[in-house]
Amino acid sequence: MFTCKQVSNALSREDYEKLPPTKRFFLKLHVKLCIFCGRFNRQVMDSQDMCRHFKAHEEELFYNRPKLGEDRKSALKEMLSSQSAQSGDANSAEKV
Repeated sequence: MFTCKQVSNALSREDYEKLPPTKRFFLKLHVKLCIFCGRFNRQVMDSQDMCRHFKAHEEELFYNRPKLGEDRKSALKEMLSSQSAQSGDANSAEKV
């Protein structure tokens, strides 16, 4: 059985899915049973799972994402530039 420190170090060094099966089993067992580090390390493992899933589907998501039309892009650019100009005017008025 691992100590809390060993589990945290193992999870921070690498993805737990890359560990050997026996080490991964005892790591998961410790995380499920430990009242001290279980919640935190479960969140770390969930985070690694989400990153692994996103990485596996990243290219698919990139090509299937909704596209923004050129007219909407130019409208957003105009709105942002007018807002930045207004905030620049407000900042210069505050300094005076």
